[in-house]
Amino acid sequence: MIGELLVLYNTLFNYFLLKFTQEITGLYVKRSRLLLSAFCSGLIASIFYQTLIGALLSFIVLIGLAFSFRLQALLKQGTVLFITTFFLGGVLTSLLPFLLNQSEVTFFILCTAIAFLGLTAIHSKWRAMTLSKIQHSFVVDCDLELFKKTYSLKGFIDTGNECTEPMSGKPVHFLSYSAVSTYLPEDFHKALLEWDEKNPYQLKMFPAYVYPKVRVLTLSTVQQERSTVLAFRFDKLKLTGTTTKEMFEQYIVFTKQDARYPQDAQMILHVLAL
Repeated sequence: MIGELLVLYNTLFNYFLLKFTQEITGLYVKRSRLLLSAFCSGLIASIFYQTLIGALLSFIVLIGLAFSFRLQALLKQGTVLFITTFFLGGVLTSLLPFLLNQSEVTFFILCTAIAFLGLTAIHSKWRAMTLSKIQHSFVVDCDLELFKKTYSLKGFIDTGNECTEPMSGKPVHFLSYSAVSTYLPEDFHKALLEWDEKNPYQLKMFPAYVYPKVRVLTLSTVQQERSTVLAFRFDKLKLTGTTTKEMFEQYIVFTKQDARYPQDAQMILHVLAL
């Protein structure tokens, strides 16, 4: 009975480790192959219990059957698996005095839960770091020329932003109001605060130089809500960084909800900025 339980424990933990390694390294492997590898490795580890030869053979079989016996797989997947095994082993060892006081069923459930939650937490952190790294590649420096003033801003190219001004078909970008509010021309700033979304076509509060460059747009949000906004045509937008580009006479929309801008950006740029 003890031998069967040892094989079961080893197989389950091996499967968790293989699944985690697969997710981290981005290699697709069928679940049946992972289970077979986990079982064979667990069986070897149980037969050659607490021996160096058994540990090495079990580790090689675990990687080889699941991924490949080639040197590249042993180095890439093997490294991730090796580090993860040490982490999980360290966590369980530190909790061993508590775990040994439990019944066999409780011991099994607690060890399984600790392994699952620990690997899930690492995977979530890894995904967040990977996402942040990908997003950072879309960050650019922006020099925006609007109403004869230039603003230096941090922009984020949003591949999901396909908003355009209907009449001209020109791209629409989104600009954080709080990032530029203190630098806007006083007459324009005052008019912008006076504008009423419920009466969008009432634009008499704006100075004369704004009229040729303002458009009233109706946009749909991610939550499928529709809102009426003002879009202003800028003179020039220069991008530097991961991409270098100059864009002329496109539109920007001021937004107050800039807390959701990725990477602490001040502008959300149209996908055509790529």
